[in-house]
Amino acid sequence: MSRFKTLKSLRQAGTDTSDGSIREVAKMSWPIIVGMLSYTVMGVADTLFVGWIGTSELAAVGLATTAILLLNALFMGTLHGSKVLCSQATGRGCPEEAKRFGWAGVYLALPFGLIVAALAFFGAPIFSLMGGPAEVQALAQDYFWVAAAGSIFWYVAMAICNYFQGIGNTRTPMMISVLANVLNIALDPLLIFGLGPIPAMGVGGAALATVIAQAAGMVVAAVIFMRQVGLIRMPKWRQAVDKVVDLGLPMGIRNALGVGAFTAFTALLARMGEDQLAAHQIALKVMSISFLPGQGLSETVTILIGQYFGAGRFEAARRAFKSTLLIALGLMGTCGVVFFAFGEQLVRVFNSDASVVYLGSKLLLVAAFYQVFDAIAIVATGALNGTGDTKFTMWMGVGSAWLVLLPASYLFAFTLEGGAVGAWLGMTVQLIVLAAVTLLRFTRSDWQGAAQRADVKRLAPA
Repeated sequence: MSRFKTLKSLRQAGTDTSDGSIREVAKMSWPIIVGMLSYTVMGVADTLFVGWIGTSELAAVGLATTAILLLNALFMGTLHGSKVLCSQATGRGCPEEAKRFGWAGVYLALPFGLIVAALAFFGAPIFSLMGGPAEVQALAQDYFWVAAAGSIFWYVAMAICNYFQGIGNTRTPMMISVLANVLNIALDPLLIFGLGPIPAMGVGGAALATVIAQAAGMVVAAVIFMRQVGLIRMPKWRQAVDKVVDLGLPMGIRNALGVGAFTAFTALLARMGEDQLAAHQIALKVMSISFLPGQGLSETVTILIGQYFGAGRFEAARRAFKSTLLIALGLMGTCGVVFFAFGEQLVRVFNSDASVVYLGSKLLLVAAFYQVFDAIAIVATGALNGTGDTKFTMWMGVGSAWLVLLPASYLFAFTLEGGAVGAWLGMTVQLIVLAAVTLLRFTRSDWQGAAQRADVKRLAPA
């Protein structure tokens, strides 16, 4: 409650000690980054343990996780609308309004999770469309049906964490993710390789460990949510849900079509053979060391700009953007240097096959080059979402994925015979375009006035 009162009083007074500085961004972002890194470690643990079984199993997990991302993308992005609305309500000093949007997110999470769970039984046709060797497809189904069936746990936990992050409490979601990750790492070797009466389940065991960890995280999140928010009266609950969908659906569409394009991108790599796909999967896991902290900073700038816009403090919003961008450039640029210098050693941690190590290290060289562009694109997109400009980020994300990523990747990978490295060069072209356009959109001279007229007024309480 003090958070809301402070923001409201500062707004009324026309002053603010939290002014979008690097210190403020760092204070809010580090728990988000730790939480995202925790989930990264969860995925890396699955990849590491499964990689010890074989290359086919590793490729299968990569294929299955790509399919799961595709199915979750629309709903996951839509739920993020509640985070933006909670942050803007916080800026206006309206805690009860933020709680309503938090519950609206939970209401949406339940049917979203059930829909994805129902798709768990359609793994065979999904992987048939994606392509790849028959053995890899069969193994991917083992992972997919377990992970998809348990999606509802992840959705509910995410909706609750969106509320906490929106009001500025980023430490609670971090704690939940770290607890879930520790449990996942403990369960992975037991369920993948077996121990005593526990049978070895292979890739299916990796998925089951993740689902159990997600369920535990949901329970912890629900307990905290009920203690701090509790049941509230929502006579106009449909209006709250409609607002979340209205703001979040463009983000969901962007996610879905963006991941759809990346699925097609992965399908191209799958047709190049197991080694190319396995190298791609490992490089993605290594690159997540950089990408997910960057994504955490994007979430931070979305929250801060949403709060400052709710309070009508547009200059503070601009400073928050600049501060976040500086941190992202420094962090992701440093990771790029590590990828360049130690790419081969990083890949070898996951797989010792000479061909996979060689290809994976080349992919990390490409990743090292595009880190700066990735940082700009991620932060600028998050900033635009915080202003409510989600339709622009939707069109830009979809357009760059389908009109730049796929054609450029096909050109470099097949026409110019560059293989997986060529495909990643296509991804570099996409990020350069995305970074340039989103940065221009945010920094244009009339962005404050346009956001104030089109978004803040529309989202203000009646």
